[in-house]
Amino acid sequence: MKIISVVLLIISFASQTAYGASEEDTKKLRAYVEALIQEGSDLVNDKSLSEKDKKVKSGAMIKAHLHLDWMAKYTLGRHRRAISEAQLKEFVKVYSLFVVKAYADLTTNYKGEKAVLTNIKQIDDDLFIVNSELVRPGSQSSVKVDYLVHKIEGNKKDPYLIGDIITEGISILNSQQSEFNSVISSHGIDWLTADLKKRAQNNENLAKVKK
Repeated sequence: MKIISVVLLIISFASQTAYGASEEDTKKLRAYVEALIQEGSDLVNDKSLSEKDKKVKSGAMIKAHLHLDWMAKYTLGRHRRAISEAQLKEFVKVYSLFVVKAYADLTTNYKGEKAVLTNIKQIDDDLFIVNSELVRPGSQSSVKVDYLVHKIEGNKKDPYLIGDIITEGISILNSQQSEFNSVISSHGIDWLTADLKKRAQNNENLAKVKK
């Protein structure tokens, strides 16, 4: 459901009002979303697409709009300073493939959920918190989903990347950091990288979304 909520956030973003952000950044956010809204809507609603095609297309979309390099480094926590540059480079590459696979696999579970944007807060010059609710058709309940969004300086085409997804107060990155810290402490960074690579290789479309 998490990647569905990412896609739906993109779809619904342009029609909502951004609160708390500057007028200039609000305008840029809207421009960013307008370029994605049709693509995202077509992807989740196109019944002619096979599951395989949806995974490939969603994988490309995820790869383009998640801040994967930053996310990978964040999950390493204190271990980031203790590993070599070569180990870090390999981990970032494998982590990115792992995340793309995990999220792309969920795209075909789309059941008509709708994301409703409730607020945008600019918490730093280059950081935003986006608050939304994910509603499933016929349900009276909703799931609160927040996004940490980075503004990428110098990237005029796509100036924003999603850095974290917080569902009902639970951060994906913090959860991964806790899990990875335990694994690295017990087995080392190379073991973790190999494990994530093995899990990522289950995706037959992996090669199509590699960097």
